Amino acid sequence: MKRVLGHCLAGLTLLCGGIALTSACAHNDSSLFVENALYPTPVAQGQSCTFTADPNQTVISVGKLDLAFGNDEYGAVFLIGNQLVAQASSQNLKTETSIINIEGAIIVDTDAAGNQLDTFTSPASGTVLPSTGSVPGYSSIGAVVTSPKAISALRSTEGKNLDSGGSTLIITYVKFFGHTLGGTYIESNNFEYPITICETSVNNTACLINFSQSEAAECNGVAVKTPNCLAPSATAVSLPVPCQPGQDTVIDCSQCQSVKACEGEYTGASPCAVDAGAD
Repeated sequence: MKRVLGHCLAGLTLLCGGIALTSACAHNDSSLFVENALYPTPVAQGQSCTFTADPNQTVISVGKLDLAFGNDEYGAVFLIGNQLVAQASSQNLKTETSIINIEGAIIVDTDAAGNQLDTFTSPASGTVLPSTGSVPGYSSIGAVVTSPKAISALRSTEGKNLDSGGSTLIITYVKFFGHTLGGTYIESNNFEYPITICETSVNNTACLINFSQSEAAECNGVAVKTPNCLAPSATAVSLPVPCQPGQDTVIDCSQCQSVKACEGEYTGASPCAVDAGAD
């Protein structure tokens, strides 16, 4: 990932609501700000997850990442606000310069004790319109907020805890940056977003895989290892699916059979018929 080399531009003059601010780094939390992380509502299979500029969308205060899905990069969508006052004027032939084009996000990952695990720049893009009167302009913009390096560092200290069915926290600090159409570099506030890290395994089935649709596999009337979720469940076809399997919301085991952990504990071949998930 591209490392943060610094985005401060000396001598910039930020025009905000008619007030001129001169700074070595154009940073004003009241102009560009991160309001919330948005909740990724599960959707019907085949549908895409969508986020809007509506500030009344459902938000999420703590994310969750299941490492059993083999993904150590957690992507979140944030509600970004712009309180710069619109500058356009048809009478004075003045163009709009207060629109902000987002160019990326500066990410800092720490453990729960505050020890830094990684810092990097996450690609991000989007446009945030200026305020209308006293109402900020909003846009929903996504960014990756954990890195393989951060997760690896967390595993080195929390591996035994995760393997035994425990969980831990990674704290992410997210700061978006970009330019106004007037050419001024601008940064947002640092938004703190905690993420619970866990890993579904035979010792931990309480992370983000649901085995309620599975059943015991039997051979000649004798139950073998459970839970058994080796075949799709007819019931699960109608269940909603997460925007990103392994993130934030639970998925039924029969909907993620490409992931080893979704098979459950019963993974061996059987000489007997295996009825997985049927009534």
